[in-house]
Order: sequence, then C-alpha cells, then structure tokens
Amino acid sequence: MKKKSNILIIFFTILFTMFNISNVSALNEQKVSDETKEEIEEVINSIYNSRCMSFLDGDLSALPTHFDTSNKFGRWSLEHEVKRIKYLRDWAYKRDMVFTDVSSQSTIKRISPTNKGFKITLDEYYKFKYNYKEDDPLTENIFGVGLLHSLEIIKREDKFVIYNDWYTDCFEDALKAYSGEIKEDIHISKSPLDFKIPNYYKPKPSYPTVKKGQYNRLEAVNYADRYCGIPWAISDGKKYNKKYKNFTGIGGNCTNYVSQCIGDKEEGGGLNFDGTWFCVYNKTEGASGSSAFVNADAFKNYLIYSGRGTLIKKGTFNTLAAPSKTNPNGEISKLNLGDVIAYAKGSDVDHFAIVTGFDSHGYPLINSHTTDRYHVPWDLGWGDKNIGFYLIHMR
Repeated sequence: MKKKSNILIIFFTILFTMFNISNVSALNEQKVSDETKEEIEEVINSIYNSRCMSFLDGDLSALPTHFDTSNKFGRWSLEHEVKRIKYLRDWAYKRDMVFTDVSSQSTIKRISPTNKGFKITLDEYYKFKYNYKEDDPLTENIFGVGLLHSLEIIKREDKFVIYNDWYTDCFEDALKAYSGEIKEDIHISKSPLDFKIPNYYKPKPSYPTVKKGQYNRLEAVNYADRYCGIPWAISDGKKYNKKYKNFTGIGGNCTNYVSQCIGDKEEGGGLNFDGTWFCVYNKTEGASGSSAFVNADAFKNYLIYSGRGTLIKKGTFNTLAAPSKTNPNGEISKLNLGDVIAYAKGSDVDHFAIVTGFDSHGYPLINSHTTDRYHVPWDLGWGDKNIGFYLIHMR
C-alpha cells in the first residue's frame, strides 16, 4: 500500500509540475498587442524622464513613487538611481559644468506578460546637454549614452511601478563613494575644489593627407561616430557595423570597436594590419580579430610596444587633468582627435575609448562600446580611487 501511495504521490507531483510549466509557457507565449506595447513604452519613458529631471534639479522626492520598494530588488534599483544622480551632479560641479537638459528615450526589444505585469528588455538612449558656468555667452555641449535594460514592472494601486531594473551602467565604477540614501533634495557641495580644470579651447585642426596604410585620424573619428550605437547621433540608422562580430555580453566590445575605428580599410582609419594586430573577415559570422584586436590589455601593450602608439602619460584623473608648471593645461591637453585612452582598474586594463572631439573648453570627448557612448567627457563614470588611465597618441 505504501509503495502504491508513493507512486501516486510521484504521479501527481509530475502532473502538477507539467501543469505549472504549461501554464507558464502559455503565459509567455501570449502576444502583447502593439497597443499595449506602446502604452507600456509610454509608461517607462515617463518614469525614466521623471528620473532625468532629478539629474537637473536634485529633487529626489518623486523617485520612490516609481519603484516597488516592498521588495529588495525594487529597493536596490531605486538606490542605484539615487547614487547615479548624486554622482552626476557632483561630477559636473567639480568641473564647473551645469546640466541644462537630460532626456531619455526607450525602445522595447522584447516584452512578455507575467502574473503581475511584464518582463521587458529595452534600449534606453540618453541625451545630455551642459555648459560651463562662467562662459559668456554660454555654449551648449551635447553627449549621448546608450543602456541595455532588463526590467520587470508590476501594478500597484492601478499604477505600473518598477519591480526590478538591471542594466549595463557606464557610471557603475564611480558609484562606490555614494549612498542610496534618499533625501528630499541634493545640495551640491560648496567645498573648495582640488583644482580648477583649465579652459583650453581647441579649434578643429586640419590634418595632412595620409598615404594608404597610414593612420587617417579624421576617418577614424567619422567611423566612430557612424557606428557609435546612439540612434539620434547616427545619420544612416546603422547602429553597429555588421561586418564585424559584436562582443557585447561575451567579454565586451570596446576594444573591438576602437580597433575597427583605427583599422577599417573602407570607412575607418585604414591603419595596416600586421601579424599581431589583425582581423579575419567572415561573411556569415562577422569578422573576428586577434587577441590584440579585441582584448584591452593586449591592445594597450601592442600599441605602446609596437611603436604605433606613444604613451603620453599614465596616471589618475588628478595626475592627468591638473595644471602643472610644465603643462598649465594638464596632460589631457596633449590628446588629439583619433588618439585613444585605456582605462584600468588597478593594474588590469578594462576598457578602451577613442577621442572623437573636444567640448567648448577643450575637454576631451570619447566614443566607446559595450555601454555605448557618443562624445562623452573622457572621465565620466570612472571615479573610483583605483582607476587609472593611459593616454595614447596614435602615430
């Protein structure tokens, strides 16, 4: 009898499990109508743009209303946004900048219903506008950032709120010094600055014509802008160059992208490949490169030791940006269009970017991938104490 009872228990357990799986599968297979998708997209854009206002005015009081703080994931997501707002406002203050507008537009890639709401994968694209406090007249500077979100929204009291929100964040490494504590508003610190960043405005230079196989800086920058991944900054609508494999999500695409910028023969800088730094083109799977082509540390070593790049200087932000007796504009003033920057966490080179412009005070602006950046101030998001930079001049 006991044996028969055990068999029945196993049978009903399997039956119950199969029933639940079929229910979940049926739920996930339900198609979300275009009308519902548009409604959800509008809700999310409204939430994100409410957060964008907090970047400008420092008022955090409305933020908690957009998150389900009854669960730890909702609280973590809220605290992360608070840290980002504190960091960005603090970063701008220390550079005598004022953000005049921050906007965000989201596009849903995938959406599926849950028992309480929706699971969503989406792209979010920021546009930041800023100027310098003391400029007269004021000059507007613009940069963009693209984020990939995986989030869940649920209904609370007839209103959609964020249950959790995970995304690739370009500010992540600068947030360790900040708390997620919510105050009614954020008062910018009025403490003295460590140093004043010089104003060394750079007019767009003209570069001599280069021979085939030599490095064409302007074409490298044009390539970087064309495939920056930020839709509002792209004229032809091509987010990435499909000729190349995309390593986002499998180690990062930053070095691969910078190598494309300086080496692509048809649209980029056209620098000749060699036996160490090269790319093999494959029409079906996308081109993949050598270790020096796609790996940040290997690429840094290759540029410096091959002689194709010259190390201007390596150091912390203060070391590179502060005025000195020998260089009143700081070491960063030696960067030119098409030069590259390696970002290190301790001794580990973790990221690469290419210099694509200078703002109204000559502050270097960069493009990069993994988290897409378009004309972003070179150090934004890299604020932790163990962060170092390699400024590399391309020859």
